[in-house]
Amino acid sequence: MKPLSVFLKFIGILVLHCTSSPKKLGVSDIVEEDLPFEGGIFEQDGETLIKINALSPITRQRFTLAHELGHLIFMQRFSAIGDCTEDSQLESACDRLAVELLMPKRETIEYVRTLHTASPENLRVIAQRFGVSLHVAARRLDDLNLWNRSFGLWEHSGKPRQIWFVGKRLWHLPPNFTAFDLAKSSQTSVSTIEALPGAEYSYGIALQLLNLGQNLLLGLINTSR
Repeated sequence: MKPLSVFLKFIGILVLHCTSSPKKLGVSDIVEEDLPFEGGIFEQDGETLIKINALSPITRQRFTLAHELGHLIFMQRFSAIGDCTEDSQLESACDRLAVELLMPKRETIEYVRTLHTASPENLRVIAQRFGVSLHVAARRLDDLNLWNRSFGLWEHSGKPRQIWFVGKRLWHLPPNFTAFDLAKSSQTSVSTIEALPGAEYSYGIALQLLNLGQNLLLGLINTSR
């Protein structure tokens, strides 16, 4: 178990932008435990605890904590109580609030603009700056329309397998782009113009891919003519 003050420092920027502190939201403590799920809000001995899976990466722990604080904010301000396994709208709202807490709109826009260039490398910089996963960073940039790009992460050990994708999707199954093979042997991102089957995108798409290691490839896709 970590003291609440340690976790407040742990989530950093989240606390500065939270409309109510965890204490004001009725949280007695935030606890790390080995859990078979990511986390949740629990009543124990008359106290409200937020439990977080100690086995998850730190970026996931931070997101889970922000998500659970979102539940408490909605409960306090709007009496929104629901079962996370049944109320998909409430879960989606808490996810969006978590992203806002971890990557505040104004600060995100200002920081991204200092980077000037859209690239897989800069997406990693953004994710590290705000302490979030690449997926969360990509979703935030897409929500704010900061880069005119789609984002994807693929596992490529023979045939590409899409792990996640954010933005405009141009295919049902990931094509075996030339850039996949080029990126696997490069220490920096590679850029190619790739053709897709069908007349609609016969002009091709601009693709940037970065090898993250362990057969993982991070990509930015530009479909602008």
